[in-house]
Amino acid sequence: MYNKIVVGIDQSYEQTGISIAVDGGILKKVTSINLKHFDTHKEKRYKLHCVLKHIILTNQCKTKEMIFIVERIRTITGKKGNLQIRPEYLKSIGALIGSIVDLAHQYGIIVYSVDTRSWKSKVLGSSKTPEKYSHLPKPEKMEAVLFIQKLGFDIFNRDKNGAIKRYIRGQYKDCVKYNDDACDSGCIALYGFIPEKQQKLKVEE
Repeated sequence: MYNKIVVGIDQSYEQTGISIAVDGGILKKVTSINLKHFDTHKEKRYKLHCVLKHIILTNQCKTKEMIFIVERIRTITGKKGNLQIRPEYLKSIGALIGSIVDLAHQYGIIVYSVDTRSWKSKVLGSSKTPEKYSHLPKPEKMEAVLFIQKLGFDIFNRDKNGAIKRYIRGQYKDCVKYNDDACDSGCIALYGFIPEKQQKLKVEE
């Protein structure tokens, strides 16, 4: 019996990372679900609903407390000098988080959100992207990828035969593809076990 289980969710309509951490900040599961092959957002939300419901029904009986932590919506996106507000994005991602909140509420689970910079700085040590990763496809993801890999998890994207996927053309040809969504969710789950005074969580309603 655990005292606390934290489900970390890096939500996206393309691929949502889902990880589970337990007492003491021990990661038990680091994975993701691919939603790209569904045609509509409502189908993708329903698929995520089913996966999270299974996690709840399987694990809530094993713990005194279960919480969800999602990544907080970035209301302004883009790089410095080209910041944008995207209403359609805010509407769709808000609906996705809302569906998670509604499901969790049915089982008495509180959903919190955390800012990207906060979980990166507290779990990885910094929210900045080191220059040494600038030659890679997703340099901003590498700290989380390597951190989760060091914990013993398979962080590669693989094909149906288990072979590691690679970029096949362009400037990143032959570079391996990492499951960075899963890695981000792993870090988000671990954020739930840093000292509460250091946490900057917001209840999502």
